[in-house]
Amino acid sequence: TYTSLQHLLYSVSPLRDSLSISCCAAAMSALPVVLLTNPLDLITTRMYNQKLGAHYQTIRQCAQFVIEREGWRGFWKGCVANYLRSAPHTVITLVIWDRLKRSGYDHQTLQDQDVYRTWK
Repeated sequence: TYTSLQHLLYSVSPLRDSLSISCCAAAMSALPVVLLTNPLDLITTRMYNQKLGAHYQTIRQCAQFVIEREGWRGFWKGCVANYLRSAPHTVITLVIWDRLKRSGYDHQTLQDQDVYRTWK
């Protein structure tokens, strides 16, 4: 997602600063991750925060409870907060990865330079 968005932004954006485009692409690529993982995060949080067996015994019961009480949209409750938590981490990680990749550092280069041995 990140690389595709980066290429798209380079082609349509008036920005020519690669750092800005990388940051925008990384922030946008965090959105599908949040949308896909939020339902599982919601169920996990609800099961963890209940008193032992107070509302649901299984993941399936919890999901059915959400559907019955809040509808399908209930699975994406807290999505904005989840995005605001995930996006900075995603941006930092992907921008650093991109910069290292562009500068020619990869696993083989680090291994050839014996960098791993100094980290141990």
